[in-house]
Amino acid sequence: MDSPNPFYAYKETRLDLEPATQGSTVLIRLPSSASTIPSRTAQKRSEIAEVPIAEDEIAFRRSHLASAASIHHRSHYKSPRSFLWRVLEDGKVLSVRAVDVSRPSNSADANLTLRLTFPSPILPGCIALSDSRDHDILSIFVIAENKNLYTLTLRPDYFRKPSSTEGNVDDWCKTYSSTALSFKTPHRLAALGADQLLFSAQDGSLVRLDRNSGGDGTVWKETHHSAGGWTQGLRSMIRTSRALELSTATSIAAPVAIIEGVSYAFTVCLDHRLRIWNLAAGRTAYNGDILNQQLDMHDEGKKVIDSSQSQLVKVYGDNDESALCVTFSPLGTGQFKFWNVTPAEAGNLELLDLFPDNTLIPQTPTSEIWTLADFSVVLDRSNANNFTLWALWKNNVTYRLHKLEFQSGSAARVRDAWGGSWEAMATETLRETPLLSAFPGGSADMTDKWLDFILSPGKFNRATIEAGLAIYAHGLGSSKDAARKSGSLPERMCATIASTVSLGRASDGNMDYEQFRSATNDQWRKFYRLLLELDKQRGEAMSLVIDPQGDMPWVVLADGITAIRECSGLERIWHNNGMVPAGTEHVARPLFAAASFRDSLPDHFIHTCKTMLQEEIFQEPSLTDPARMRAFYDKCDFSNQIGDEEYSQLVSGLGGNFKGVTLHVFQALLNLMNDSEDSDKRAQVLPLAEFGNKLVLKGVQETTELHRNVCLDTLILVVLLEVEINHGEEGIQFETATVFSRLMLMLARLELVNWLATTQISLPIKKLERSNSITEKAMSPTRKPPPKMETLTVLEGVLRHLFGLDLRRDETMSSVVTELIIQICAPDSEYEAIPAVIQCFLLKHDRADLATEFSRFAGHDAFSTYIQGRACLVANDALTASILFKKAAFGMAYPDPKKGTDYRSAGYLDEIERNLLNAGLPEYYSHIVALYDREKIYSFVIDFARLSLQFMKAKDQDVQAVMLRREMHSRFFNAALQTARFDLAHSTLALFTDNALQYSSLRTLITKMCESSYASQLTELPFISLQDSVDEILAQKCQSIVDVTVGVPYHKILYAWRIKRGDFRGAATISLERLQRLQQSGDGDKVIGEDGLETPVTKQYLALINALICVEPKQAWILSEEPSRKGSTGKSTQPKRKVVTLDDLRRAYQDELDRIAAIQNNQFAFAGGDEMDVL
Repeated sequence: MDSPNPFYAYKETRLDLEPATQGSTVLIRLPSSASTIPSRTAQKRSEIAEVPIAEDEIAFRRSHLASAASIHHRSHYKSPRSFLWRVLEDGKVLSVRAVDVSRPSNSADANLTLRLTFPSPILPGCIALSDSRDHDILSIFVIAENKNLYTLTLRPDYFRKPSSTEGNVDDWCKTYSSTALSFKTPHRLAALGADQLLFSAQDGSLVRLDRNSGGDGTVWKETHHSAGGWTQGLRSMIRTSRALELSTATSIAAPVAIIEGVSYAFTVCLDHRLRIWNLAAGRTAYNGDILNQQLDMHDEGKKVIDSSQSQLVKVYGDNDESALCVTFSPLGTGQFKFWNVTPAEAGNLELLDLFPDNTLIPQTPTSEIWTLADFSVVLDRSNANNFTLWALWKNNVTYRLHKLEFQSGSAARVRDAWGGSWEAMATETLRETPLLSAFPGGSADMTDKWLDFILSPGKFNRATIEAGLAIYAHGLGSSKDAARKSGSLPERMCATIASTVSLGRASDGNMDYEQFRSATNDQWRKFYRLLLELDKQRGEAMSLVIDPQGDMPWVVLADGITAIRECSGLERIWHNNGMVPAGTEHVARPLFAAASFRDSLPDHFIHTCKTMLQEEIFQEPSLTDPARMRAFYDKCDFSNQIGDEEYSQLVSGLGGNFKGVTLHVFQALLNLMNDSEDSDKRAQVLPLAEFGNKLVLKGVQETTELHRNVCLDTLILVVLLEVEINHGEEGIQFETATVFSRLMLMLARLELVNWLATTQISLPIKKLERSNSITEKAMSPTRKPPPKMETLTVLEGVLRHLFGLDLRRDETMSSVVTELIIQICAPDSEYEAIPAVIQCFLLKHDRADLATEFSRFAGHDAFSTYIQGRACLVANDALTASILFKKAAFGMAYPDPKKGTDYRSAGYLDEIERNLLNAGLPEYYSHIVALYDREKIYSFVIDFARLSLQFMKAKDQDVQAVMLRREMHSRFFNAALQTARFDLAHSTLALFTDNALQYSSLRTLITKMCESSYASQLTELPFISLQDSVDEILAQKCQSIVDVTVGVPYHKILYAWRIKRGDFRGAATISLERLQRLQQSGDGDKVIGEDGLETPVTKQYLALINALICVEPKQAWILSEEPSRKGSTGKSTQPKRKVVTLDDLRRAYQDELDRIAAIQNNQFAFAGGDEMDVL
């Protein structure tokens, strides 16, 4: 008869070992042997590097899949407390890292991985770890094939600071060449204590190694133990066969058991016997069959345990009088024995079978062949008769974990418990997500969907994707370097997939895009299946470890670790279809009926429902809830998509009618997703460490996915009930609107949490230490090293500082983790995920793209609208930002007495910005002006500066009001200049009250207009009360000109300015100055007219004459300061001031024309003459 199915009460939460920070792997090469004399050329420094990318499946297994792994929990020091060790690279590499869930608030996270390379491969089963009561260290003992015993003394700083391992490796790595190892081959190694080791040899003997307390591992005292006495020890020295003796211990319990002050070592040997050694006396204290069976000599030889079995005996005890020994026999169906160990005479031990009348055979997961790979027992501290057994089963790379709680008592009671009280672990479902499907009319490209799907956090680690890409490219015939070309991982994935598909033509001669999309999708599916195969190998179980703090089971995998948490109330129903917990049957029936109903519906219908649901969740409703349900029913086309067969299946799943579907049932179902309503707020004492955050994140991802699916199932059922059933003949007449409303709230929260948990961001790591790393010292002292970045999800970045897993009395970590996860996902969670704060967080870290994408979650209050505007502004959508800023203006300008004004912004808003909010419309708009001004979007600076000035009180002479008005005028003026709206800049000048600022701004305006070829507009502007200043500024510009033939023609501009304002003599004066500079420059004789008589000088004469003609004849004169000129002696004469009349100018003009005509007729002056003497 088959065993009953176990009840799934626990949930697998699988965590990757991929570090969140690049450069967190420290590579160290260990010495081959110890040197008694310190060497200057000792070992190379440790180096920070990433593990090379695997080029094929063999390299992937060697580099990333452990052949042995486990977790060691320290007993005496707490930070870091838990260490994961893994054997890689065919036994040549030992990887060690901390995997603590929590950490002290005053210490940095221990997130470094030490990758220790040995000169010789590590012997299988010959790694042991221990910690000391007196020293804050972790001791690792390793026996390698070169017959050396390595003692690694690792300090906590080695896992925090890369610089701490840069010294000579010989300081903390010691080797010992044992005499026993020279003629014995170790089979198992165990650390009985901090200074005591025990290893079993293939010849059946045991060797105990002791060192002085605090010793460095270079000196050990060897003690040999042999069941056959000295004669067997002598035979072992001359032994030539490498076969294992049946007396070889294949499993050694660690640490040592102390009973009445005497140390005992418990071993299970290949001959199916339990041998307990009195270490003080050096002899066996007990020797018997592990199942307490009496066998004759003929049968004893048949009971041989496989030498690969290493977890067959565990010893527990917290008193000095007795101990509990649990043994497992792997022969046949497998059987446990529980022994009460008490002292006997002469240092021997007496073992009493606690369940002599019961055959304790563990229940296998299925009828297939399973191997019990490891087990552990947890004792009830309050009741010694209560036992909890955890059993780890393996079938190739698949594993299952079972748990049994039972009490000692009658044989029948124990038999019933072992026969039908097993609880199991439900496997993770995130990796079982259905493959992507293409739907007609979909807006997203399938390549983008596949990238998001494969690269989503928690799906696959980078090493798996890189290896899969290399294998996939190699399978296409490409070289190994084809997938390693430059570019990001997504780019290389797309390029490799695209190289397999070509765009062809259809039968009608047009491009066949549909065939191209289909072929591309098929290639993505092949690549995804390859990744699944690689990932499956990573999930092989290596060991089972129970954390003594919280009794939480951890399964160590080939490339990862799995935390075992309790199932939530909903999960206990979901994973136990057919044997749901008592009292939940009324909830389970509609739950499973709705799930089956959705599975029977077409995929495109479900896709449509999800699409429409996004609109319902994130848009403000304009209809009542019943009307919204009917609209949802029509948009998704329920009437045509749900057939009679699907409807009949739904009715059958509900028990033949809809009478069991009531408001009470739905409320109970929804409460299961919010079952932390009555839980007290958990005080956070210790912040989460890296693996604590990973644990919470993975649990949230899994729970969110389940809750979203259940809510969607329920929503489809509720909409169907409202439209087709509730008002028909079979109507059940319950208020579906209440359920619909709660579903909308839940789905909104779940969509928010899902986005946070699946969207990654890179954040700088705060530097907590002064590094003396050689890699940083080698850099130029003038160039700062780039900040280290960590990649994590937005959920971790925003909320991780609030998470805590501190245990209360009698709590288990498995239940606390689930409680925290449910609390995060609950719609009324104590962990507030305010969309505006999250957008501020994203903007603070320069992720405007994510902030814009996140806008669909934003609220409708003023602050949320304002932050959306900030996001649009940073994303270069200035127009939308201005609309949002104006929409939020009143709410952000004046405080709401009910909500307060303490806006949380995750550090995004500085103190100046916060002071301008809720201080009035002028201040608010001035803040918006500053934002646009910073982005150099000057057109909107003008708009909002005008609004700020519009709402200012004209008579307000308060100091701050005056300063704000001055700032707005200045920004308005500058923005008008930048946008060439010079009329606005001109009108603003008149409003300046600061004369110095007004004069400098006027100079800026004039310069800008002249340099921008707006001189004609300049002369048209009135410049009321500023005309003299304009004239002065232009005159100064003229004086600063060196060459009047190039650059801005300020003389012409000032001439036009004065002509425009009737100052003809002034215009003539500046025109004469330009004439003189033209004559001096030598460029004034260039002919520019067709008649050959027009030059820049003659044109300037005409402008000068025309200006003076406009003056009354008696006033037609100007003062001229003749430029200095050289006489016949070569000396410069002093300039003379003289009066120049209109007649003088006319004569000079005529002389200039005659001179030009003479030159054109080849008539030149004699050399050296002061005047032009014409030949």
